[in-house]
Amino acid sequence: MTTTTRRSLLAAPLVLGLTSRARAQGRPIRIVVPFNGGSEPDILARRLANAMQPILDQPVVVDNRSGGNTVIAAQHVAQQRPDGETILLTSSSTFATLPNLYSTPPVRLEQFEPMTMAMRAHMVLYVSKDAPDTIPELITWANAQPQPILYGANAGAIGHLCGERMKQVTGIRMSDVSYRGSLGMQQLLMTGDIKLAFDGVPAHAEMVAAGRIKALGITADREVPMLPGVRPLADQGYGNIAISYWYGAFAPKGTPRPILMRQIEALHRAQRAEALVNQFAAQGADLVGNNPDEFRTMIENERESWGTLIRAINLRLD
Repeated sequence: MTTTTRRSLLAAPLVLGLTSRARAQGRPIRIVVPFNGGSEPDILARRLANAMQPILDQPVVVDNRSGGNTVIAAQHVAQQRPDGETILLTSSSTFATLPNLYSTPPVRLEQFEPMTMAMRAHMVLYVSKDAPDTIPELITWANAQPQPILYGANAGAIGHLCGERMKQVTGIRMSDVSYRGSLGMQQLLMTGDIKLAFDGVPAHAEMVAAGRIKALGITADREVPMLPGVRPLADQGYGNIAISYWYGAFAPKGTPRPILMRQIEALHRAQRAEALVNQFAAQGADLVGNNPDEFRTMIENERESWGTLIRAINLRLD
């Protein structure tokens, strides 16, 4: 939660003047999301937007700009005027993993003002129906196959990197296969064309409940309502094979601090809305905020952690 400072109190008239002028001109705040409508981050952005509107007394809309592994949306926001009317809501991939994958990153954290983490969500180890029911059995079974088993992984995505961590930690023999969206991955799992994949909770919980695929572990520190009976990876001794992911808010570089702090406060208040908390609690997601300095430090630490793995496997996208 952001502490109100003397500086922000002195700046309050400026902020009120700016937002009043924006309302008078009928310009809403746009939350730009690098994912399709109906996706987890899109749903999160729309719920936050609805909760922020009455707090800010200003329209807040969602603008979906998918593609390019989040780069298209991020580049668009980086090019916008730093006037408080555009916010990027993106995943940890944009600033924690992508900078390690290019000799010249297509977007850089230095082009933005980090605002706050919006939500931390969890990765699940999913497997096909014909795969074993426990992680130790899965590893033994995979290593007994004549060829490495196939796992779903789009190059550079968090799911791919979790698979690479699993290979490093456990010695499991497997090769990555790309797919088109979570639905494409789900189809490959259901047909057995791939044997395992890492992905978020809501994308496949229904298929797990129907017995079409299985879930062997989750990065959360507890079981979650959407996946009853699926134990935390750490409880099974495999807490280091995968990492949770997050979504966060960013403004164009140079956005005035009073405007940033007002919008961050609105985001934090929106995160505490009972309807949002209840909706995302079912999937084990935490609507957790932080201040800009904490957020920046968190990103830099994760970027270095993922960078160590990416350099070890010599993965490049250019």
